[in-house]
Amino acid sequence: MDLLDLRKLSDLDFENLCKDIFEHILGVRLEIFASGPDGGIDLRHLGPDRNIVIQCKHWINSGRAKLVKHLIDKELPKLDQITPLPMRYILATSVEMTPSSKTTIASAFSPYILSTGDIFGISEITSILQQNPKIIRKHMRLWLNDSTILESMISKNVIQRSLHLADDITDTLRTYVPSSDMRMAMDLIEENHVVLISGPPGVGKTTMAQVICARYADRGFELVEVSENVEDVYRVWHDGEPQIFIYDDFLGQTSLDDKLHKNEDSRLLSLIRRIRKDPTKRFVCTTREYILQQARQRYERMDQGDLDPFTLTIDLDDLEREERAQILYNHVYWSDWPLAAKRVFSQPDAYRPIIRHKSFNPRSISNLLSVPFDPDLGESGDQALAALNNPMGLWRHLFDNQLKDSDRDVLYILFSLGGKSSLSTLGDAYLEFSQRSLSQFRASLKVLNGTLVKVADGATSSAIWEQSGSRIEFSNPSVNDFMLVKFSEERDLVLKILRCPYSFDQITLLTSYHDAPPESRMPARLNLMPLQAEVEKAALATLDRDLTTSQPQASRVVECLRIGRSLDIAKVRNWALRKLRQPGFVYRASSEDAISLIEATHASGDPQVKALHDSVRLEGLTSLFNKVGGDRGLFIAAGHAMDLAKYVDDGIRESIYSQADEAISALLLQYSEDPDNVEVDLIDDALQYILRHEDHWQTKWPNAAALLLDWPFEGTGEDLDGGDEEDDIDPEYIDGEAYLIMNSLNYLE
Repeated sequence: MDLLDLRKLSDLDFENLCKDIFEHILGVRLEIFASGPDGGIDLRHLGPDRNIVIQCKHWINSGRAKLVKHLIDKELPKLDQITPLPMRYILATSVEMTPSSKTTIASAFSPYILSTGDIFGISEITSILQQNPKIIRKHMRLWLNDSTILESMISKNVIQRSLHLADDITDTLRTYVPSSDMRMAMDLIEENHVVLISGPPGVGKTTMAQVICARYADRGFELVEVSENVEDVYRVWHDGEPQIFIYDDFLGQTSLDDKLHKNEDSRLLSLIRRIRKDPTKRFVCTTREYILQQARQRYERMDQGDLDPFTLTIDLDDLEREERAQILYNHVYWSDWPLAAKRVFSQPDAYRPIIRHKSFNPRSISNLLSVPFDPDLGESGDQALAALNNPMGLWRHLFDNQLKDSDRDVLYILFSLGGKSSLSTLGDAYLEFSQRSLSQFRASLKVLNGTLVKVADGATSSAIWEQSGSRIEFSNPSVNDFMLVKFSEERDLVLKILRCPYSFDQITLLTSYHDAPPESRMPARLNLMPLQAEVEKAALATLDRDLTTSQPQASRVVECLRIGRSLDIAKVRNWALRKLRQPGFVYRASSEDAISLIEATHASGDPQVKALHDSVRLEGLTSLFNKVGGDRGLFIAAGHAMDLAKYVDDGIRESIYSQADEAISALLLQYSEDPDNVEVDLIDDALQYILRHEDHWQTKWPNAAALLLDWPFEGTGEDLDGGDEEDDIDPEYIDGEAYLIMNSLNYLE
């Protein structure tokens, strides 16, 4: 086994590797500390009879002289500050050490370094690894740096191709982060000898396939890359020899027609059946989900091939916060960006928006960090956010070049319905919009499912039609952002929806993108002023379709007042006015709608709307204060009185508050004496009202404190005492391991 190339390791990787090495050598458990001002300690063992400190220096590019100087000038003074003082001090470094340099360091660090044998340079470390392959296997980024492993990967008939693939896998392992998806993929290929990895662009299908190949290469499997068709496999097949075949985008990169021709579907399935029966062979292939669905539709054999048992669809929503942080860290660490730009990512206000971003995507991060840093484009974190905020690059090619018109129509309709819809509503709206058949709708949905859309209840493509309550939604928020940009660029798309409207919900959605406040930070806006006539016609055509909308009439009135104001459409406003003039209309509205109607009529600059405010206010407040009876209704009314204080007479408000305060005091006393006989909902509403008195509830109801701490409802917790803002709280407490991972970038050298 040749010298292992430790240059492939990051600082964190090197410390973790040293932990495993010295736990093996010393036979003790070692503590590992986060990167940063470590006080001279990276690893430590505290025991009753010995205190061992290990310093890890991954200085592979800095040179031996600089390391020796740094140790004596910077690390040696820290020794006297370590408590308790170390009984043994060990140095591990990725620098090649000479006898002279070891003697210099040992003398300077005496008596803590017991002998030059406690100074481990790169030769000693690689020698230990050569004798302990289990440690190598645990650290993936070491796997492909050994010539024996590389040779085992290269098929004689595809030498050049496999050499390039080996290089690609080496780069992949530097940034790859293990995940639950990888464990599932390994389970599938172990059980079936085949795994089919699917998912939308940019989620890491190729990365996962390459890591699987690395694992099998380490076990002695010969790697064969399939590029053209399955004939590549048969040309290099060796009976009885361990081989793993990787077929990336096996159904084509841009469309099904790229690959499936000349009975390729039949030969693929035949190959899969053969490999599943052969214990010496493995087959890993990747595809975009929409192309897989196209294949199943077009080719009967593919549809009946029962690919489900070994198919894994990657979903970025399943990534944990720590996994996202590790992905970001790895790409930043290995990028060629300047140190100052890398260190920016160590700050919580830089990395938090990235790892929490609704459109977090490894490809977007990788693409950004693979190009030279341009300071004119802003801070590092801002550039990363800009890459995530631009969904166009990820979805545009797929949308414009790889989908049929019928597929796009499904996406147009789903967007107009807010990005999510019941299957039945989506189907009905699609039929009215496109004038196509139900079978075409089903075919398009099967193509889109798993890539641009998903079934919210988790049903598979084949089971969607068996579950009448299935809900369809965009697979990722960035798809909705992309559709919004698409609609903003192509006014004809807006016109198509407005001229074939199915539900008033569509009008509400489109107009909300016209008049959303600036702070909403949307990727695009819709200018509907030139389309006032079309908006008016579509709204009037759908306003009374009660069965096609999710909004009760009171909600539609609120929306009509907004649309009438922002787009100056009188007929839409007049529809709302007619409803508001109906006796009892506001009283029958939900509490939320009644409040919205009171506020909307008060804020309106339209004289006709403003003239109705007093009657709306009176009817709305009557509803809010009287709809629920008893003490529970009193607590709810008191809360509404606080929310709507400027609309309620002072005398009425004070009377409601007084009655509510007395009722709460009596309720708390009753609960303390006989908690089992107090209605749970009553306590819940009372506590919600108590919490409204942020400044003085502890003084007013001191006996409520213990109950508030234990009560299981939303709104209690750290905010009871006024709570600090997130920025003022220890970021390690807020972000946990994600903070430790990202903070280490602050100490890169």
